[in-house]
Amino acid sequence: MIARPTFTLDDLLLRAAEEHGERTAIVDGKASHTYEDLLAASDSLATALVDAGVARGDRVGIYMQKSWESIVAMLAISQAGAAFVNVNPALKAAQVAYIAGDCDIRLLIADTDKLDALEPGSVPQAFHHGRAPKQPGSTDLAAIIAAPGRGERRPLIETDLGTVLYTSGSTGMPKGVAFSQRNLVVGAEIVSTYLENTADDRILSVLPFSFDYGLNQLTCAIRVGASLVVQRSQLPGDLLRGLRQNEITGLAGVPPVWSLLLRNAKSLEAEPLTALRYITNSGGRIPQVNLDALRRLLPGTRIFLMYGLTEAFRSTFLPPEEIDRGSDCIGKAIPNTEILVIKDGRAAEVGEVGELVHRGPTVALGYWGNQEATDRVYGPNPLAPPELLEVERVVRSGDLVRRDADGYLYFMGRNDEMIKSGGFRISPEEVENLLIASGVVHEAAALGVDDPDGVVGQVVLAVISLRDDAPEDALQVIRDHMVANAPPYMAPRDIVVVDELPKGASGKLDRPAIRRAHAA
Repeated sequence: MIARPTFTLDDLLLRAAEEHGERTAIVDGKASHTYEDLLAASDSLATALVDAGVARGDRVGIYMQKSWESIVAMLAISQAGAAFVNVNPALKAAQVAYIAGDCDIRLLIADTDKLDALEPGSVPQAFHHGRAPKQPGSTDLAAIIAAPGRGERRPLIETDLGTVLYTSGSTGMPKGVAFSQRNLVVGAEIVSTYLENTADDRILSVLPFSFDYGLNQLTCAIRVGASLVVQRSQLPGDLLRGLRQNEITGLAGVPPVWSLLLRNAKSLEAEPLTALRYITNSGGRIPQVNLDALRRLLPGTRIFLMYGLTEAFRSTFLPPEEIDRGSDCIGKAIPNTEILVIKDGRAAEVGEVGELVHRGPTVALGYWGNQEATDRVYGPNPLAPPELLEVERVVRSGDLVRRDADGYLYFMGRNDEMIKSGGFRISPEEVENLLIASGVVHEAAALGVDDPDGVVGQVVLAVISLRDDAPEDALQVIRDHMVANAPPYMAPRDIVVVDELPKGASGKLDRPAIRRAHAA
């Protein structure tokens, strides 16, 4: 039998159900669900979305803790011909309202407690997961999934919008990166190929689906018919327990995940994770000391060091057999991709530092509804012949790298002020706006500084001046405001109070001077 072609996420699910129908697709706590279950549940929810008026191309939000139901939601939205928008469950009401308005979310599927935290009218329609919410009018997701579907599938092609992932840039509010169905499917094909994933893999899902890295784990699993095990708790003991009890073969993480795992060093020495075939790291550099410890404690596990940016999913990987090159090395281009190193509009020489530019089929469609931002980051291939300049777009990462004589790339830093912490990208401007919104801050500058504990890459340092009428407990007011209005990774680790922040000739904050004075 000829295998079903896979152009869209719905095609991936249909083929998985045909070829691996009775195999376990998702493990969520004590519950296991097969690929046939996944197909049936997504069909039921897709039917309800169509009946609720969701049209082809609409955006449907998912504001839930990672779960079986959130996975069903993504696949059902795609089946209904719409695009899913995974909202980070750590975000608070103001950020959710911004995202809902920015991409015009038609309907929100949410955990009840998260739905209750939103202002009335934040979204036009809602399906709730859990008890009935305080605000009437939403529909029970459990009842929807339990009902039979009609098998209705909206026509989709690979260039249709598949999802919008929100990410912070160096300026302004978070931007929605728009991905086509082709981006999602090709990303799964590429990554599952070099990781050599098969239907026998059991992949532990610890990263949020609002993160391209976490979403790619799901699509890779579906592509090969593997099992994805949902892991919500990241307490060290729970992480190790999840790995052992489920005989996990694959784990993707960011640097803080490995720090958590290494807290169980003695247990790992006493009882090695013999089933763990591979681990992958992205979202920041692993401190070399942690990488060395992982190699010692996981002698039978292949370690892939990877680099990616949301605007193109995944860019490079370092094969495990090259791990001696060190944790600064991000490897070479992933399959079917070319990575350029550009210096002053030309290809950088060996050893010369330049900007990493990604060329290939995972390059996203651009920033949702923001042509100006799209034009700053996406553009013609700078090395293409003049006749082909307009044929394809590449994405400029803003990251500085160098290439050695063997063709391996090494991360050198960024050429803008964006903060990268624990796999999250944080806009300094967004943090500054939150600080000023506390009502006690006159001016603010947010900087990324090296994490002294070596865990999350960078932490946020805030340099502020206070309003004349600020109370004596102003710092506590600021911290309470950040807790109430921002996810934890945006909160400053330290706050420095000065009389006045330095300005440049234009009257703007002199960020280099602030960094020299406080982040040296």
